[in-house]
Amino acid sequence: IGLYVHEIPFMGPKSTAILKENNVITIEPGIYIPNWGGVRIENQILITKDSNEILTNSTMELIEL
Repeated sequence: IGLYVHEIPFMGPKSTAILKENNVITIEPGIYIPNWGGVRIENQILITKDSNEILTNSTMELIEL
């Protein structure tokens, strides 16, 4: 959703950015296991006037293979 891999606003512990209506951000939790690999799940979030809307349409349940 955008033109580049990473775009403003950048959020983090030292961020001074203010989220505005119609901003779309991603929350990308990940897990990394030494000597095995890892995975990141990217969730797109639309900032609305009074709340937010999760745009990602996938399960948050762990699927064991």
